[in-house]
Amino acid sequence: MSIIEDILLVSKLPIENSNYSVIKLDNDASENGTFSVEEIDAILLYQLTENEYINNPLQYLNNCFQRCQQFKRINRNNPSNEVALQEIDRLVIGYGLVILQIEGFTMNGNLKSYLKDLIANYTNYSDFLSQICKRSIIESSEFELINYFFTELHAFVRKDIIKFNLNDNKMYDAILSIFELFVSFKQIAAVFTKIDNFVSNCYALKANQFESQTLLGPILSLSPLSIDVALRNYGDDLLLEKSQQQVNMLHSSLQAEHKVVIERLFHIIDKIIRGSVESRNDLLSYFGAVVNKNHLRRGDHANSATLASNGFMSNITIILVRFSQPFLDTTYNKIDKIDVNYFNNLNLFIDLTDETRVNSDYKEADEFYDQSRKNNGEENANCKPNFISDCFFLTLTYLHYGIGGALLYDEKITPQIKRLKQEIERIKKLIETQPMFANFANVQLKEMEKNLNIIQSLKLSLKGFFSHKELQTEVFDFICGASTFFIRVIDPKHLFPFEMINLPLIPDQVGIENVDNAEYLRERAPVPFKYYPEFVIEGPINYSLYIAQYNSSPLFRNSRIHSFLEFATMILRCPEIVSNPHLKGKLVQLLSAGSMPATDNSPGFMMDIFEHNELISKNLLYALLDFYVIVEKTGSSSQFYDKFNSRYSISIILEEIYTKLPTFKEQLIFLSKNNSDFFVRFVARMLNDLTFLLDEGLTNLTEVHSIQNEIDNRSKGLPRSREEEDTELEKKLAAAERQAKSSCGLAAKSMSLFEIYSKDIPNAFVSPEIVGRLVSMLDYNLASLVGPKCGELKVKDPQKYSFDPKNLLKTLSTVFVHLSDEDSFIDAVAKDGRSFQRDLFTRAVHILGRKTGLADEEFCMKLITFANNAEERRLADEEEDQEYGEIPDEFLDPLMYTIMKDPVILPTSKVNIDRSTIKVHLLSDSTDPFNRTPLKLEDVIPNEELRQKIIQFKKDKKEGK
Repeated sequence: MSIIEDILLVSKLPIENSNYSVIKLDNDASENGTFSVEEIDAILLYQLTENEYINNPLQYLNNCFQRCQQFKRINRNNPSNEVALQEIDRLVIGYGLVILQIEGFTMNGNLKSYLKDLIANYTNYSDFLSQICKRSIIESSEFELINYFFTELHAFVRKDIIKFNLNDNKMYDAILSIFELFVSFKQIAAVFTKIDNFVSNCYALKANQFESQTLLGPILSLSPLSIDVALRNYGDDLLLEKSQQQVNMLHSSLQAEHKVVIERLFHIIDKIIRGSVESRNDLLSYFGAVVNKNHLRRGDHANSATLASNGFMSNITIILVRFSQPFLDTTYNKIDKIDVNYFNNLNLFIDLTDETRVNSDYKEADEFYDQSRKNNGEENANCKPNFISDCFFLTLTYLHYGIGGALLYDEKITPQIKRLKQEIERIKKLIETQPMFANFANVQLKEMEKNLNIIQSLKLSLKGFFSHKELQTEVFDFICGASTFFIRVIDPKHLFPFEMINLPLIPDQVGIENVDNAEYLRERAPVPFKYYPEFVIEGPINYSLYIAQYNSSPLFRNSRIHSFLEFATMILRCPEIVSNPHLKGKLVQLLSAGSMPATDNSPGFMMDIFEHNELISKNLLYALLDFYVIVEKTGSSSQFYDKFNSRYSISIILEEIYTKLPTFKEQLIFLSKNNSDFFVRFVARMLNDLTFLLDEGLTNLTEVHSIQNEIDNRSKGLPRSREEEDTELEKKLAAAERQAKSSCGLAAKSMSLFEIYSKDIPNAFVSPEIVGRLVSMLDYNLASLVGPKCGELKVKDPQKYSFDPKNLLKTLSTVFVHLSDEDSFIDAVAKDGRSFQRDLFTRAVHILGRKTGLADEEFCMKLITFANNAEERRLADEEEDQEYGEIPDEFLDPLMYTIMKDPVILPTSKVNIDRSTIKVHLLSDSTDPFNRTPLKLEDVIPNEELRQKIIQFKKDKKEGK
């Protein structure tokens, strides 16, 4: 036998017990039993097109190729076979290329039927495929090769698309290896995006079709977040049987596998990106089409079944993040390559239709860009942005709609799980109590338990994904780099971070009324940042707030977090930058999480940066106080309640930085003395909230007390004292409990700030604009806690409602003690005819001193002394009031019904009112209280004539006239 026969498995005569094919060639003229080199082509053609016993011609060629390489190694020093081996090699590879280019060339089967074996035994085919790729490049037929091959490969994967996931390691490994092999050749990578089902039909596809109907879809969907992978790893049996430690091991295993998959996907995408300018633009266009069709992933009522999956979108997000890393490293040497005017371009991959803008409407943004293009010339507008800019802004888009959609999905299914569990329990009880419904209920029960299993598995898979610290650190590092870029855009000099930026951008002296004037701020918002789509900052903020809940959060001990915190401080410090108060609310919520002490009572992980970062330490305090006031208006129907959540977060931060960082304490005291209007406005808003929250909290506790007593009485068979049925009563109890818990918790934090600040800054709490309302609040709540109706606040398990009456009483009393030396405070308490009673203070001292021991003797003495002083002042005031007798209505303040000291005329309603009264009103509402027209304090008109009349009236009464 010759080398030709042994490699090609052919002979001229039958060979016993062998799989050699017997071939008789038409032009065979040789008399010996071997084939010549000239006959190799004919042999291969016969084997592929006529030999019915070769079921898989591609496998046959591959085996011939392998034997040929083996003979090459064996016959390395035997030149007599070199010509034959080279010819076999050339023709085998050539016919391999033909099979992968021309459908129906072989006698048996086609590429579609060969793929199963190729994928199952990929490692045996890899060298052969590599040589076929090289041959196609030499013959300039690489596109014909990949277009046919990958179209069939995609059809093969689509057929088993449900099974194509991380559960089948061997299959997905082979598919990824095939992609990796082909795109490793630059000439192939350059035309890879021209394959028929790559991007050509993208714009006709629905949002959920990209994964199955585009070439890259299946491999980009390889994720632990797919339903099948989640069910297999976190399904019901595992949930019931495995400990948290075992679940964490599952997390770790899937994270390790997913990390490798991401690296391989990035390698594939990177090769295509580097293939050619055309392949790069096609790929970015593909990513753009995917995200543009999936904006509803951030919608309130998004149907996940009609949208791209979390795994698919999150994988693309992480891949884009990796492409952004080189130009967002800590040196920022390439940050100027990102085009700050990127959105002033007609050739964008991102659809900005109807997108909310940072601080403008989209029509205004379109007008700005249209004008800008006219000024710069249409030629410049039609230029393509550079890859760095495209990649950066596409990554921000995916951060919001891609991975941002995944975290929103997690937030949505959490209450679904709770509701499903409750409904399952209800049906189980129904089956026990009403057997007649058992059959029907059992069907429902099985379906619900199945759904619960799916949702719980997905919940755990999301937890595993978001606790993957290495991947999530990459995402957060991108956010930190993006934050630096945004500051650079906003910086009037555009030199940040190489030169510090000075804040605020608008001087604080512009006037208090402009701080929450939306139009004024919009006109002065930084260009072009004000025209950016809002999602470029919403995505980073949503992600950072969400990821902070994980123990493995990339925010912890991250050296780059200072960049993000600088941007956060800047947004809060300069109200003209971002108009959306909800985003600012999320920022303060995140900052509060970073300021709260850890479980070991060590400082919050952001506290060191608050103290030592120059930009933050100079501006954070003012920013927080300013936003505390501005958040009064959120623009939504729920704005009255929205503000409390933001102010609660701000209160946490203020308490932590004031008590633990001396620099901020010094700043606050300085601010209260040197910018009294600003600080008084802040205290006024604090007082408004505290007054409402305490009233709301104590009122709801009274309702809880009433309902609990009623339920207890009914259980004992006593007569009903309320009309509600038991079910309605339970609902009312639950509602009152929710309200009580929320209000009492928020009030406790605000009360804590009053206690802290009133000690060091008493003057701010006794200003004419504040002191009257402060006293009313303190006296009223003191009466609620120790007065005759205090028993109505007794509820079961008060801690459940964040209600600690003894500590609340101590805090209230402490504020009294802190302000007890202020004459105006004593005077205001004495004038509080509604709630002030000296006996209440006596009762408070008894509780704090004797019953609980919360206050020492010195504290109790100060409180009693203050009460006595206020009582003496009250008696003196009564005598003075008796001297005045009946006071003419024109001398009385129309809101407070007290005699005016400095009457002013309101410009539009023409009402006379005391200056101090209208000043207090304007701290909370910048309108005329009588006709709701806009009003500024400087617009009021002094009524000197009326003031003189009042002075004369008082004088006459004292003289007995």
